[in-house]
Amino acid sequence: MDTEQGMIFGDASESQMSFGIDDRSGLRVVSAKFNSEKKFDWDVFDGFDTLRVLTYSVSVDAIVRMLDKYAFTTFECVFGYEGIIRDMKDILAFQKTVTGDTRAAIMGLKDERHIQILEKVHAGQAHFRVLRKSIAHAKLYLLSNSDGRKRVIIGSANLSERAFSGDQPETLVMFDNDENAWEHYNNMFNTIRDAASDEIELPDEKITRAEIEIQETPSMNNGPTTLIIEPPAPDEVETSIPVQVERVEKVRAALGPALSSVLPPIRNGKQRITQNIKRQINRVILVKSAEEVDTRNFHIDRTTRQATLSGEIFPLEWDSDSVKTDARLLLEYFENYAAFEGDVKRLQRDYFTLMAWLYFSPFMCDMRSLAMVQDSDVVRFPSFGIVFGKSNCGKTSLIDTLMTSMFSYVNTVDKRSFTTSRLRGLQASYKRFPVVFDDIGQRAFNQYGKDMIKEELQPPVSEYPCFILAMNAEPQSFPDEIVKRSLMIYTTTALPSHEEETRQRLQGDVQKIRSSLTGHLYKRYLSEIMEHIAPGHLPEDWLAISSQAISDIISEGTGKTPPEWCRKITWQNYAEKRYDRVKAALESLLRPASYVKKEGDASKGWTIDGEKVIVWEPRDAFGRRAFNWEDVPSTLIDQDASHGDTTILNKTSLQKFIGHNLYPPGKLNKIKSLFNYRP
Repeated sequence: MDTEQGMIFGDASESQMSFGIDDRSGLRVVSAKFNSEKKFDWDVFDGFDTLRVLTYSVSVDAIVRMLDKYAFTTFECVFGYEGIIRDMKDILAFQKTVTGDTRAAIMGLKDERHIQILEKVHAGQAHFRVLRKSIAHAKLYLLSNSDGRKRVIIGSANLSERAFSGDQPETLVMFDNDENAWEHYNNMFNTIRDAASDEIELPDEKITRAEIEIQETPSMNNGPTTLIIEPPAPDEVETSIPVQVERVEKVRAALGPALSSVLPPIRNGKQRITQNIKRQINRVILVKSAEEVDTRNFHIDRTTRQATLSGEIFPLEWDSDSVKTDARLLLEYFENYAAFEGDVKRLQRDYFTLMAWLYFSPFMCDMRSLAMVQDSDVVRFPSFGIVFGKSNCGKTSLIDTLMTSMFSYVNTVDKRSFTTSRLRGLQASYKRFPVVFDDIGQRAFNQYGKDMIKEELQPPVSEYPCFILAMNAEPQSFPDEIVKRSLMIYTTTALPSHEEETRQRLQGDVQKIRSSLTGHLYKRYLSEIMEHIAPGHLPEDWLAISSQAISDIISEGTGKTPPEWCRKITWQNYAEKRYDRVKAALESLLRPASYVKKEGDASKGWTIDGEKVIVWEPRDAFGRRAFNWEDVPSTLIDQDASHGDTTILNKTSLQKFIGHNLYPPGKLNKIKSLFNYRP
């Protein structure tokens, strides 16, 4: 891998100061000599027998992938935490989360590698450990070989593919065969490992589930010892962006009510957890279920083509008969829209576009990351889908049915969680599992959603979800900057509210369809998409690939030619149609009857002046203009020339947008007569 991140090389001839290890110490200063610098490459880990790592828990996947790639005879890793460990509830929540992540990462490997890693663990050649106290430390990699060769790597980069990708401004410092550096950092590792960590226990043969109970956490199984927990100082803060903190906090919140009566108070700055207290914890029945803790996530390893859903293996094999069943049911579901009033064909086509995006959404994080690295247009890979319009348009029912067809159940996040911090927490914890919000209000969207959508910097995780929002809103509710960065589906085609009998019949049909969906069509879809898009490859048109794959599977499954709505859609098709209503509004505004030869001859109207189209209109008593210019793409408007009640449009850009040239009405009639125009 060739990246732009720097790596500094130390020299054995430069002596270093020797420090004692103090977990509470602050910033360290190491005397070193700059020797050389080069781009990072994974070959810095080649040629060594032993690797010892001190890193944050966000690195779990990369650690396991490294074990899969390199043949280390001995390996040891201690996982730390970005947050603050205050008491036993924090320890239990953190260790439960990291143990589950470690197990899930090993589960994601091919079976033979899965078994080989576990064999190394049980032979004492590999150790996974997790901290039980907050320690501020640099990330640390210690490599050695039987021939005496030694390498120390320290710096700001966690062991993660994202950190080593070159996207982040990280720096690593490397000491080769420097005995002083080796002794100092080896002592640091040993002290932290022995004084502040517990070993993660793994099964003998094969991991079949990722999630563990609180009673199975390392601190609860570390023998007949008494834990002395020293909470951090009041002014201590998180050491980095809390990528995994959100998930840990959710588990902690679930533990709180049940364990509050069991855990001892903090006395003299310490909390003592004796064996008797551990036995009491083991007897506690948690008052919140695992469902309430919300540990769901979807992980895909595109290299091994294996997946896990909320810690359980998600097999990508499918049954042909089950695929046919799903194809028939989805076709039946879309045909039910015939009972709606309005442009049913457009509704079906638009909702199929949403289906193609939602099915593809687990891969969108990869596409956006590649687009950033390759300096491509990240706007073509929207991470937000917004379904909006009037009520009774079937928005919620559609999303629920599609999610059921993918994962066999519906998961809608409480709209009270639609806040900036919660959205970022979901982004970090759900991995590739789509985050669904229903009935989001305009105020909440404006306050929290807009900034998330406009944020084009990548989250500090390699896998993150897409968000799908269902809203009752009108097109003018969304400015152009949101429209161009999101997948926007708007419809006014709805089921008549007065036809209660039809509504009940369709509701019954939908419930039967959902209960009969098997999920096998989606498993086949995932497999086929991974065939089309290799890791590291940015497709020219993901929407065309996704929609064509669904269309082919449904056509084959039903043995029928797919209907018009169920056919390939290109990104260009979608991009042109998302502004249809804005085009129609502009056409109405610029209708011939409103044309005025000279600006100021009427209180409102439009005229052409060279390469400019001038539009003016009075404001009402509240200072509002009749036309909502926020809907219009900003590239059409000359912002510098526009003023007050007058908007200046770029004629060439406007004509290209609406699809035809603009002429004064009299001139248009002359042109028609010259060409013998007949309506």
